[in-house]
Amino acid sequence: MKIIGIDDIEKKKKQLNQKKLIWTIIISTIIIIGIVVFCIYLGNRPFREFIDKYIFMKNITENNVTSIALDDSENNYIYSYDRYISVLNQNTLVGYNTSGNKEYELSVEIINPIVDINNRFLLIAEKEKQKIYLISGKNIVWEKDLDGNISRISVNKNGYVSVIISGTTYKSIIQTFDNTGKEMFKTYLSYSIAMDSDISNDNKNLSFVEISTNGTLVQSIIKTISIQKAQDTPSESTLYSITSPSDCIPLNLKYQDGNRLICMYDNCVYCIKDGNAEEIFKLKEDGKKITYGSTELSASAFRVIEKNILLSTESTIEILNTGSKNINMYTLDGTIKEVYCYDNVIALNLGTEVHFIGTNGWLIKKYTSSQEIKNITINSNFAAVVYKDKIEIINL
Repeated sequence: MKIIGIDDIEKKKKQLNQKKLIWTIIISTIIIIGIVVFCIYLGNRPFREFIDKYIFMKNITENNVTSIALDDSENNYIYSYDRYISVLNQNTLVGYNTSGNKEYELSVEIINPIVDINNRFLLIAEKEKQKIYLISGKNIVWEKDLDGNISRISVNKNGYVSVIISGTTYKSIIQTFDNTGKEMFKTYLSYSIAMDSDISNDNKNLSFVEISTNGTLVQSIIKTISIQKAQDTPSESTLYSITSPSDCIPLNLKYQDGNRLICMYDNCVYCIKDGNAEEIFKLKEDGKKITYGSTELSASAFRVIEKNILLSTESTIEILNTGSKNINMYTLDGTIKEVYCYDNVIALNLGTEVHFIGTNGWLIKKYTSSQEIKNITINSNFAAVVYKDKIEIINL
């Protein structure tokens, strides 16, 4: 048996340490290269576009996506919710899956629809009429004929519904329903008009923004009431009322993640939490051409800023996280013609090209078409690009 000497042991230790050092250097080099490439990817737009196109394969065309044929009709209304793409035409709602196969057909008495979509729910009503439906999956959960004219509707992620009604002896009535269609209570407004309403994600509160047109000034107020107290002790149901700035016109109201109530005005965005209001975003700003803005996302608000650079146009989307107040940005060449958004996805339509981006400011997919795009409807996981005679389905 060979006896290993001290020198041999030291020699092996030295060789082992050298190998460890080499591997440490290799791994460190790979990490450093990765960090450098990532930083260049974030900071250099041409490089990022090259990587997105040729490495991540984010660019797609109409030739490699699934299609649904449409009848040549001006009366087609297209929506996406849950796992379905639905086509409404003359009192019939037809649903397709993302493979383009027909899944269901429902009879609905809707010709001129207004719609709200949240999670797995599609809420659809006849504008300025009485009929309303809540649909989930392939089924009608409930349907009703309401007294008065339906002017605005809202559904939260759990299927709780608020409906603003006009055309009665009151200026506005807000009706609320649980997810089975049971009416919980009504809110009557005698001297003001309700512009928008929403139910919190925990189903506990109803918030609405009302405009008073009495006198020479238009005054808007955001009110939040307890749903439980509104049923038990209505006189004690108001939790807080917030008077909006006099130069702001309210456009919509939405509960986002963390039960933050976000109100979008014509010139700014306010966040309301526990009865405290804070301006968090400007939609009009000196020296900036702001063309679009929205708060219809899960936890963000965004605005589009357009710049003319020499003979070209550049558009930058600034995306504000309404919780952390962090801002992410995405920049592209060209003029944005339409913007669509849902959950954490924003679709930027340039006419024959669509950029689907996340609220983190990163490109998800870039879709190129040979013809002008008519409309887009998006979901968390897919998008439907609508033309006159077909729908193109894009998995995001």
